[in-house]
Amino acid sequence: MIIGLKSWRYGPGLALLGVWLLLALPAAWAGTACIQKPLTPDRLANAARLGVKVFQALEANRAQVVVLGRVGTDLAKYGLHFSHIGFAVRDHHRGRWTVIHLLNRCGTEDSLLYDEGLINFFLDDPFVYEAVIATPSPDVQQALAKALRSNLVWRLHQPRYNTIARPQSPDFQNSNQWLLELTAAALANGAVNSRREVWESPLMQSYQPDVVRIDRLTRIGGGLFKANLTFTDHPLADRLKGEYPTVTVRSVIRFLYRAKQLDRLEFIELQGAPHSVTGNQMAQAIERL
Repeated sequence: MIIGLKSWRYGPGLALLGVWLLLALPAAWAGTACIQKPLTPDRLANAARLGVKVFQALEANRAQVVVLGRVGTDLAKYGLHFSHIGFAVRDHHRGRWTVIHLLNRCGTEDSLLYDEGLINFFLDDPFVYEAVIATPSPDVQQALAKALRSNLVWRLHQPRYNTIARPQSPDFQNSNQWLLELTAAALANGAVNSRREVWESPLMQSYQPDVVRIDRLTRIGGGLFKANLTFTDHPLADRLKGEYPTVTVRSVIRFLYRAKQLDRLEFIELQGAPHSVTGNQMAQAIERL
């Protein structure tokens, strides 16, 4: 049980009994930790439908902990599709399936850790209603369940947020980076207890970040100077090239695969049946994430 985990919930929340049923509507708005857009019936319906399909897939999966991804932002110009991941935990004290993840606070330079239900996870104004479920090996699931009940959750959280945080940066962290670091600590079986130790551990030598390319003209003309995006976290040489290594959904799942700790991927959309990928086919599927 995570003590003191900060969470933002909408009204009394959402409950799941066999399928997800909405017990009480969110207040008037949905988002992360701030007001973003009005919660329309279509957005609520789509989030509920995707939440139900993910729940059904998780129940059939029988996993204890998985990595759950969503498409919160259009990242196609950077060669990426999924933008954000969290841990989906079975039988958490908050509910049957609870997502634990890090979120930026409304465009500020700060982040918080959240625990929320599946529908809330997909209410956060996604670019497209799709999900990916990455199922780690049973041993990793057990290690993650233990880590998520420990104070590693907080020790590995750097509240200063940067969307394109440098992977080994001690001063900043993005959402996917927190999840990666907790996963690496869990795999180390108690030998890793700080962010510095995570990046010094042999496990991380095989980690390969994705490189986001943003040229100087785009940075200036595109208005990319924001509280939650800091370019100076990266070495001058990378900034001059416009290349920013950062922790992405794809790089986290690639890390699990290369460590031979990924059992399967499952892709879920509003239309059609879920699609599973296993074995050698996962390498190609990961590069499309």
